[in-house]
Amino acid sequence: MIVAIQQPEHLPWIGFFNKMIQCDLFVYLDNVQFKRRYFENRNRVKTSDGIKWLTVPVSSKGKFHQKIRDVLIDNWKPWKKKYKGLLELAYKKSSFWDDIKDIVFPCIEQEHSKLIDLNLSLIEKCKEYLQIETTTVLASSLEVDEFKGSDIILQICIKTHGATYISGPDGTDYLNHEDFNEEGVKVKYHDFNHPDYPQMHGQFTSHMSIIDLIANCGPESLKILQECYRVSH
Repeated sequence: MIVAIQQPEHLPWIGFFNKMIQCDLFVYLDNVQFKRRYFENRNRVKTSDGIKWLTVPVSSKGKFHQKIRDVLIDNWKPWKKKYKGLLELAYKKSSFWDDIKDIVFPCIEQEHSKLIDLNLSLIEKCKEYLQIETTTVLASSLEVDEFKGSDIILQICIKTHGATYISGPDGTDYLNHEDFNEEGVKVKYHDFNHPDYPQMHGQFTSHMSIIDLIANCGPESLKILQECYRVSH
């Protein structure tokens, strides 16, 4: 069993889905602290006016230690019109604008109180469009909340019978490889080589939301994802 673990980001970048196609089980790490001004409630899109943030407002004042699974969307703010307007500004003239609308708009128009529910609905819609069949599970369902850092990653692997864990490059800074070796879990690193692809609005810019790839490449997106990765030991 090959396991990968990642926070359920908002319309994640293509590396997120690239990692997903390399594993048997993809675990949404929803039981760790929410990071403000990160990618859990926003992501980048490319417009004719430059790079813009597609953002969902959240209730975070005074909630510095809340976990991702507990974050509430600030629906008192009329954010949906601005959100959809920015998406149109970025991709309405793209070849696959109708595909973008079919993925994003139903999720946005649905009433969600929690950010994670919105994020997961968008991720699953993208996953379905890309024809990725990897099984997914929430970390919060695995009873590992008492652990942190390297320990929570290892416990997730143990709980899911993972023989191999695909880590992001930051894992070199905090994973305790001795503990993984003792439990018979092999650690590999996601060495992602970001591809160039046909893109609107001038010179190519990497690390956009997956929506940018889909808007520009449509059904070819999965092929591009499959051709641009390698996993290092």
